[in-house]
Amino acid sequence: MTDKRVRLCFIVCDGGPAGHFAEFTKYLIADNRLSIDIYTNEIHQAKFEDLRNHERIRMFHFSLHGMNESDEDNLATKIIENCMKENVDKILIDIGNQFDVKLARKLTNTIDFWCYYDNPEEYVPGGYSNRCIEMMSLCQNILFANKNLARLELDEKIIRGIGYYPIEIAEKLKQRRELERTQLRDKYGWKNIEYIFIYFGGNNQLYYELAFPNFLSLLSQIDQQSLHNTLFLFHQHPAAKKDNYDGNLFQNWLEKNSHIQASLSQLTSDEAQILADGIFYYQTSMAYQFALIGIPIMQVAHKIYKDILVQHNLCHTAIDLNQFENGLKLFKKQNNSMENKQLIYDAIGYNKNWLKNFREIVLHFE
Repeated sequence: MTDKRVRLCFIVCDGGPAGHFAEFTKYLIADNRLSIDIYTNEIHQAKFEDLRNHERIRMFHFSLHGMNESDEDNLATKIIENCMKENVDKILIDIGNQFDVKLARKLTNTIDFWCYYDNPEEYVPGGYSNRCIEMMSLCQNILFANKNLARLELDEKIIRGIGYYPIEIAEKLKQRRELERTQLRDKYGWKNIEYIFIYFGGNNQLYYELAFPNFLSLLSQIDQQSLHNTLFLFHQHPAAKKDNYDGNLFQNWLEKNSHIQASLSQLTSDEAQILADGIFYYQTSMAYQFALIGIPIMQVAHKIYKDILVQHNLCHTAIDLNQFENGLKLFKKQNNSMENKQLIYDAIGYNKNWLKNFREIVLHFE
C-alpha cells in the first residue's frame, strides 16, 4: 500500500461523522501518498467546504431527501460503482443511517472498507444502536472513535479504536467564548439579558415523544423568580428541521407560555455554544464538547440516559420539577471553567495519537 498513491474514500450520511471525516481529511491530505474522495449527504456538505479546492481531494454530493427504498438502492449502487471505476483502495462509511446498510451490502467482496462508529457511547437510545448492530453485522472491519469501545466482543470481526474526538473544536470554541460573547449578545440584542440558557435538540422518537415534551412541561412550571432576566432558546438538530416535529411542538408551547422569555434559536451551532450560560440536552454526541468548553450542562429527560457525563457526575440531571429548579440555580452559580478535562478525555476514549492510529489501522502507513 505504501508503494503507490492510495485513494481513500469517505462516504458519510450524518452530521457527527461528517465533522470527524472533515477533520481526518485536513490532517491526512498532508501525506503525498494519499488522494481522498468524499461522498457526503448534501445537507452536511458545508463541513467540507474548506477542503473543496485541494488538488488531491474530490467532492461528491448526494441527497436522500424524498427517496424511496428503490431510489436509495439505486443510489448506493451508483456510488459503489463509481468508487470501483475510480480505483478507490479503501472506504470508510458512517454507521448510524439506514442508507449505510445499503452501502455495506453492496460493498461486500468489492472494496476494502471500514464502518465508523463515531459516538463515544456504547449504547445510544432512539434507534441509533439498532441500526449500528445491523450495520456491524455486515462489516468485517469496525473502527471506533472511542478507543475504549474496541473492547467489545463481536465474533470474527476486526475491531479497532483510534481515540478520536474533536478536541480542537472544543478548545477553539472555548477561546471564542472569551473573545466573542459580548459582541454576539450585542449583535442579537441580548446585551441586557443576564442568563441565556439553550436546549440542544435531538433527532429520534424518544426525544420527540418523551424527553423534549418533559423538558417543556418542566419549563412551564418553574418558579417565576427563576425566569427573571433569563432567555431560553431552543436550538434544533439540523436533521430535525425537515419534519419539524419538535419545532411545531415548541411553537405551540410558546403560545401557551408567553410569560416565559423563550424563542426558537436562529444561531449557528458555534454561536449557541459561545453564548450559552447553560445547556440542556437529552442525548447528543456534542454533550462532551459542551463539557470540554466548560459550559454548565443539564440532562433533562423523562428518564435519565446514563451517558458518560452522567456516569462521571459531569452534568446535572432532571426528570422532575424540583431537580430542574435546583439545576437552574446551580447553572446561575457556576463559572464556565473546566476542571475535569483529563477525566473527560479518559471517559470518551480520547488519545492524542489518534491520527497515527488511523494511519496504521486503516491505511497501514507507519
